[in-house]
Amino acid sequence: MVTFISRRLLQSVVIMFGLSIVFFFLLHAQPGGPCEAYQQVGASLALHERYHSCVVRYHLNESVIQQYVGWLIPTLHLDFGVGNDGTPVLQQIIGRAPATLLLAGISYLIAQMIGLPLGIFAALRRYSFFDSLFTIISYVGISLPSFWLGALFITFFAVQLGWLPTGKIVQDVSNIPDFNGPGYWSYVAHNPWHAITDFASSLVLPGSVLAILTIAGDSRFMRASMLEVINQDYIRTARAKGLSRRVVVLKHALRNALLPIVTNVALALPQLIGGAIITETIFGWPGMGQLFSHALGNSDYPTLQALLLLSAVGVLVGNLLGDLAYAWVDPRIRYD
Repeated sequence: MVTFISRRLLQSVVIMFGLSIVFFFLLHAQPGGPCEAYQQVGASLALHERYHSCVVRYHLNESVIQQYVGWLIPTLHLDFGVGNDGTPVLQQIIGRAPATLLLAGISYLIAQMIGLPLGIFAALRRYSFFDSLFTIISYVGISLPSFWLGALFITFFAVQLGWLPTGKIVQDVSNIPDFNGPGYWSYVAHNPWHAITDFASSLVLPGSVLAILTIAGDSRFMRASMLEVINQDYIRTARAKGLSRRVVVLKHALRNALLPIVTNVALALPQLIGGAIITETIFGWPGMGQLFSHALGNSDYPTLQALLLLSAVGVLVGNLLGDLAYAWVDPRIRYD
């Protein structure tokens, strides 16, 4: 196992190096650039000075290779540079990470608690009325775009009915510090109940959008995996031995049916790091997804590069955790 992990980590280093090249050169190949806002016809002396300072900041007066090396070396020390607003990128990511982890983590946990049992039950009741209804609803859920579903929830539940806030985290901005500000967690410590209820009400709509989309896909995947397992010969043998239905399903069928699901669960980690970009943008959720959206609109290269790299790290870590989980779920799998 140690040899396998060491080999995978070495492979990950090589992959990350290749991805860093791809991310860097693709961003710099797009039209415009971080200094485009200061390039105006008849610009004032102040704009010219800002343009030159921007060129120096991003090393645009050097060759592309020199720019890449100048970016890579500090990045290896977790120095991602400074964003367009003058704030260090690492500080922005650390400040917004809790919001993304809470939103994506809670919604995904709820989705798995609902989606996997639904898929198992639909497989055990194959071709029943519940299975047919489940199939229709899940296909509708898979087909719904997140931006449309989010806009629908805001219009119906927040605007027309007024039951829930439209998103964000902090609603009463006059009395509560901003979530990403330094005083928020101090406020939570002194007013835990109000802060928790405010956060929970804000979480319902964006969390529901993410959960619905995840439930629709993972439940269908679980149903297909379960159907494939329960038709195997060893399941028939277990039933022929007189084992109860519960033992056959939970002990023999479910554990093997979970093998393909492990990949889905493990690869959810990039979502926790990269954030749900569309959902966070629609609901104004102050997480890393919204940060990515703003950085993309403002050509904020350092922020974009840092978030892309973190997402790539999440994919690699998720794959490694998925492989390790295979050995835990199925004892026949060994990596020695």
